[in-house]
Amino acid sequence: MYDVIVIGAGPSGSYTASELASFGYKVIVLERKKDAGENICCTGIISAECFNAFNLDATVFRQASSAKFFAPCGEFIRLYREGPQAYIVDRASLDKSLKERAQGYGADYLFSAPVRAITPEVDYISVTVAHRGKQKTFAAQIVVLACGFGSKFPEKLGLGKINNFVFGAQAEVDVINIDEVEVYFDQKSFPGFFGWLVPTSANKGLAGLLVPEAPDSYLRNFLRRLQTEGKIASAEADVKFGMIPLSSLPRTFGDRIVVLGEAAGQVKPTTGGGIYCGLLCSDIAADCLHQAFLLADFSAAKLSLYDKQWRAKLAHELKTGYRARRFYKKLSNRHVDWLFRLAKDNGISKLVAEQQDFSFDWHRPIILKMLKRLPATLLFGRLAPKARLNDLDSFIH
Repeated sequence: MYDVIVIGAGPSGSYTASELASFGYKVIVLERKKDAGENICCTGIISAECFNAFNLDATVFRQASSAKFFAPCGEFIRLYREGPQAYIVDRASLDKSLKERAQGYGADYLFSAPVRAITPEVDYISVTVAHRGKQKTFAAQIVVLACGFGSKFPEKLGLGKINNFVFGAQAEVDVINIDEVEVYFDQKSFPGFFGWLVPTSANKGLAGLLVPEAPDSYLRNFLRRLQTEGKIASAEADVKFGMIPLSSLPRTFGDRIVVLGEAAGQVKPTTGGGIYCGLLCSDIAADCLHQAFLLADFSAAKLSLYDKQWRAKLAHELKTGYRARRFYKKLSNRHVDWLFRLAKDNGISKLVAEQQDFSFDWHRPIILKMLKRLPATLLFGRLAPKARLNDLDSFIH
C-alpha cells in the first residue's frame, strides 16, 4: 500500500513524486520504459525562467539568447535579448536528474512496468502492471496520471479524451556553421505549424517539425532542404516521432485521480512545448494532494480544486495560443510573407529586445502587443477571407 502512485517518469511525474515524497508521503512511480529519459522526441529547449524556478539539473549543451525566424520566401527576423533566455539541454539527463531527486526523498520507482488496469475501490485505488512476465498490483489513496499523451486511461476513467493533436518528428543531424536556433515557417513544408534546426554540441543539432499528418515524409523533405542549403551534412538520419496535444483534457480529476502534463493537455499550443506548463501544474497538483491528505478527502469534489487552479493559471495563455494557432492555419505563404514584413517594419525585434516583462514561456503578452501595433483593418484587408477580423479581435478580448 502506498499513499500515491504516479504513472509516468517524465518531468511532470517525477517532479510531483519528488514534491509529495518530500512531504513524507509514500510514493511509487510506475514507468513502462526501461529507465527515465529513454526514447524521447523532444528538442530540450527550456527557458531560463523555468530552469531556475524549478531548480532543474541537466546537461546543458548551450545557452540561447537569440533565434532566427524564417518566412516562406527565405527572409528572416532575428530576435535577440541580453543574457540567456533559454538552455538547450540533454532531455534524457533532465528526466534522470528528476528521478534521482525523487528517489533522494524516498520515492520508489518500478521500470519496465506498463499499466494494465486502474481500478477504483471503496477505500483505495489499485493499479495493475505487467513486470517481468508477471502481474503486480499496487494500492494507494491517489493515482497521478502523468503518462504522456496517447494513454487510453483518462477516457476509460470517464475524464474524456483529447482529439486535437499534432505529430512531431525530429532527427539528430550534423550541422554546418549553425550557432543559434532557427525556426522555419512554410505552409507547404509545415502546414499550419513550423520546423526547426537547433544546434546542440560538437557540430551536432536537432532538426524537426510539427505537422498534422505524414511526419516522416515532411521531415525527410525538410532534411533534404537543409542539406541543399548547406546547413546540415546529410539528409540521412534516424527519425523519432511523437504526438503532442493542442487542447486540454475536459476533466483532469476524478475520485482519487488527477491527470497532469501532456496527458492533461498542459502544453503551449504555439510551440508544442510542455515542460514548463507541466511543472507548473505539478506544483499545483502536489499542493492540492497534500491538502487532500490533511483532510483525508480524496473525492472528485476535493480534487476538483487542482483542475480549477491550474486552469486559472494557464487559461488565458492557452486560449490565446489556440486562437493564434487557428488563425495561422488559415494563411497562405503569401500572407505569411506579408505578415513577416509587417512585423519587421513595426519593430518586433526592438519590442522583444526592450520589453521589460518579456517571457520566453508566456506568449500572450507579446502576441497582444504586436496585434495592437498592427492595424486590424489593414490585416483584414490583406489576409485571406477565412482569416476574419473577429479572429484577430478575439486575441485581444
